[in-house]
Amino acid sequence: NTATQIGDLVEVLRTCGPAGIAIEHHRTYTSPQYLFQDCPLAWHEIYARNGYVMLDPTVHWGLANDGWIGWSDLRRNDPERILEQASEHGMPHGVTVAVAERGSRSIASFARADRDFTAVEARAIAARVTDLHHLTFSIHALPASLHDLLRRLSIILTQG
Repeated sequence: NTATQIGDLVEVLRTCGPAGIAIEHHRTYTSPQYLFQDCPLAWHEIYARNGYVMLDPTVHWGLANDGWIGWSDLRRNDPERILEQASEHGMPHGVTVAVAERGSRSIASFARADRDFTAVEARAIAARVTDLHHLTFSIHALPASLHDLLRRLSIILTQG
């Protein structure tokens, strides 16, 4: 069942970033169809208040690339010190994944406090993000109940 698969994938992805996650699914132009976030509230407020989405090196990379990259490789392209500030809020290590297919793009970032993600972990996360991208690709063709489930999950996780 697609709804079960999607719900399970969202929950698995949520655990992949023990210090925080942000997943934009099916971004077209300026905003995503779904946004799942679970991060420290203080960081969420600072990020939103300062409009960091427009300056965030993880977002810039995700808009221009496919695959995955560790945050340590993005720090040199971070003049606003967003990744340093994320570190100060308990998210010093991270990985960003980007998937683009048929005019739709998904960008996801995962953070942890203890160490960098290994390449094996990053590839596994990227595979799951890609699976979720595929499962939700034709969202308008999905049953209304599944669309509602995704909206509820999105709302729940963005309260974080």
